[in-house]
Amino acid sequence: MKLLDNSPFFIVGCVRSGTTLLRDVLRCHPRLAAPEETHFFRWAEPFGGIPYRKMVSDNRVLKRHRELDGIGESDFLKILDQSLSRADLYRRYMRLYIVTNKPGARRWFDKTPQNVYGSAMIASEMPGARFMHIVRHPLDVVSSLRIGKVMKVQNIVGACNYWNEAAGIISVLKRAYPQRVYELKYEDFTVNPLIEIEKMLGFLREDFDPKLYRHIKTEPRRHEHEKLFSEQELSQIQRLCRQWGAHYGYFEDSENA
Repeated sequence: MKLLDNSPFFIVGCVRSGTTLLRDVLRCHPRLAAPEETHFFRWAEPFGGIPYRKMVSDNRVLKRHRELDGIGESDFLKILDQSLSRADLYRRYMRLYIVTNKPGARRWFDKTPQNVYGSAMIASEMPGARFMHIVRHPLDVVSSLRIGKVMKVQNIVGACNYWNEAAGIISVLKRAYPQRVYELKYEDFTVNPLIEIEKMLGFLREDFDPKLYRHIKTEPRRHEHEKLFSEQELSQIQRLCRQWGAHYGYFEDSENA
C-alpha cells in the first residue's frame, strides 16, 4: 500500500506551455483539487501591505477566477484579513475551495505559471510543497503569445523572456531542491499522456488508475512559425532562447552551433 502524501504542489513555469492541460488532467484524480489561477506568490510586494492587498483583491481577472471557484468576494476578503502570510492565505483559500467544490479531495494543488517568480518563497514557507514544471518548445510558446488567444505579447524580447526567465528560475530551484521538482515536456505529455501521468503520480506519491484518464485525448499543437514570423524574427527567437533551448534539447548547443 502506497504511503499517501497530503502536501500541496505547484504547477509553475512559462505561460502557454500546457499548464492548464496538466492541471485539468490531474484534477481527474479523486484526491486532488485545484482552483483557477490564484497568483498569490507572483508579486514582489510583502504580504500584509496595501500594494499586495490591492493586487490580489482588486484584480479583475482574479475576481473572475474566484467567481469560477465559487468563492464570494466577502469570503475572500475575510480569509485575506485573517491570514498572516501567503502560505496561510493559500491554506485558508484551498480549504474553502475544497469544501465548496470537491469535499472528497484530500490534497490541493495550484496552477499559476507566474508563481514561478515566487518559487523560493513557496519552498521556504511550505517546506513540504513540491513543484511540477512543464516545458514546451520556445518557438511554439512565442507563437502562441503572438496569436494571443489567451494572452497577447507581440514583442519578441518580452515573449522570449517569459520562457527564458521561467527556465532560469527552475534551474536554480532544481539545484536547491532536487527531490522536490519534477519536469516533463509538453511534447512527451501530449503524445503519451498515460505514461506521463503515471510517472507524475509516482512523483506525487499518488495511486494511478488508468481508467480515470481514458477519456483524455491529447496531441501536440505546433504552430506555423513561418506564417507568424519573418526569417529575421525566427532567427532572433532562436538566438534569444538558445541557452535553455539547448538545455532542453530544442535547439543545438550554442557551443556547437
